[in-house]
Amino acid sequence: MKLPYGQSNFKNMATQGFYYVDRTRYIEELEDLSARFLFYLRPRKFGKSLFISMLEHYYGEQWKGAFQALFGQYYIGQRPTPLANTYLVLTLDFSGIGTDSSERVLHSFNSSLYASISRFVSTYLPQLDRDSLMSLEGESYPADLMNRFLAIVKREFPDKKLYMLIDEYDHFANELIAFRLNDFKEMVSRNGFVRKFFEVIKEETRDGLVDRLFATGVSPVTLDSLTSGFNIGKKIMGELHLHEMMGFTEAEAVAMLAHVGVGEVQMPAVLNDIRQWYNGYLFHPDAAQRLYNPNMLIYFCDHYQSNGRYPEKLLDENIASDYGKISRMLGVGGESYSLPILEKVLTEGRINAELTAQFSFDRPWVRDDYVSLLYYLGVLTVQDRAGSFWSFSIPNFVIKVLYYNYFLETLRQRADLKSYFYNDVSDAFYELSMENKLSPMLAVLEQILSRLSGRDVVHFGESHLHAIFASLLTTAQGYLVRSQPEIARKFVDILCVHLPHVPVNWNFAFELKYLKKNDATQLESKKAEARSQMMGYLQTEDLQHIPHLAAYIIVVVGDAVAHVEQVS
Repeated sequence: MKLPYGQSNFKNMATQGFYYVDRTRYIEELEDLSARFLFYLRPRKFGKSLFISMLEHYYGEQWKGAFQALFGQYYIGQRPTPLANTYLVLTLDFSGIGTDSSERVLHSFNSSLYASISRFVSTYLPQLDRDSLMSLEGESYPADLMNRFLAIVKREFPDKKLYMLIDEYDHFANELIAFRLNDFKEMVSRNGFVRKFFEVIKEETRDGLVDRLFATGVSPVTLDSLTSGFNIGKKIMGELHLHEMMGFTEAEAVAMLAHVGVGEVQMPAVLNDIRQWYNGYLFHPDAAQRLYNPNMLIYFCDHYQSNGRYPEKLLDENIASDYGKISRMLGVGGESYSLPILEKVLTEGRINAELTAQFSFDRPWVRDDYVSLLYYLGVLTVQDRAGSFWSFSIPNFVIKVLYYNYFLETLRQRADLKSYFYNDVSDAFYELSMENKLSPMLAVLEQILSRLSGRDVVHFGESHLHAIFASLLTTAQGYLVRSQPEIARKFVDILCVHLPHVPVNWNFAFELKYLKKNDATQLESKKAEARSQMMGYLQTEDLQHIPHLAAYIIVVVGDAVAHVEQVS
């Protein structure tokens, strides 16, 4: 049975023999909610489009005759609700809206809306008169187009109800927040076209035509900004019973791995790898278990099924292009917010914040707002509860690589290094991984340290050194770089174990120490401390099982590497 890699059409998946993790029971749970206008938020590539397609096929009256073929094998097929196939369904998809300019956003939004209305007309109103069609085509403003469309629906179907589905309701808005915040504010303001569009929908919920709405998105910023424009929508991303509605549990991951040929003997090792790479998402501290990003896991399993081995790259390039926007969103608040958040997450592994309940641009944003935004985007996740605050951390290694890449680029710019600096890093990585030659990588490290400004050096500490060195080791993505992992209740600063099927000759463990120039007299004691710690780590079972492991202690004084020693 083939995996649904890149599939977002429920009909194709249900009828063409695709592997499907049944999510149809959530139809029943959504109907049982008292609210009928719902917004479910999850990061990009979490299966939202497929879920929207499932709802469309379940509720659309045109699919009534195909109900058994589509749903008979799934939970809801055995327990259909009274609302199955009773609605006219209008499905909108705002994921592809251009954001080059405010004019482009308006035109693209209207074109996308018109395309969805045209599909509705061809499905439910194939005999609609030409004058009505021309009137729809002539509208160039979303609210006017929506008004005219709904008037036609009421005229043609006076006794029927509309179920509205909106996929990625805020995709274009997140782009604007990152690049042109003023344009975003204008679009959701009292006279903005986005707000006016949602006001039309809100009015029709009062009149009874729009009976239900389910929208997916990434963050609540756009919905919060609409305020009274659409204040009837309920955000349900925090409902514990809906936590696993999108995303895979570990049991589901194990089942998929077994399906693609991972045997019982290999399962523990493979599961350990993908748990570090793709798992870790928690959207509420009281949720029962962490989730895998479904697209990332399907990418891995699809490659394994076809080739019997791991993919050479941990992250599908199609997914990476979406998550690569971390640099844009980290930069929303400017350097004064982005760098402290970035440094704290990379140096301490977590950051505490109060989750923002209501985003507003009518007040200055504070650090908690930016941390909350990164949580909604999926580049931070819930670690645990810390008193009245939530503690957030990076969900998995794949996302951590994006942080390291952004951090290294930030350092490069601050140190005023040319872009060919990355060639030096690449060459140094090759020498290290193939020949166990550490000196080229240490030369790059010294190059960064020597060119950081006095402001950076004042607050520089050992944790910053760890983050810089780990970011250098991560660039080639040849290693799983674990920064201060727990080894038998002890922590080695950086552990680099090569990824499966990556042709390198050496693995590495590093213990790093840092002294300011004024403390250089402590060099010998730091060397002894680092040596003793590394010798202890090397006695642990976990490190003893790593083949071709080279263990180093490195002591940096100021901006220079003062001592390097390989420990046996």
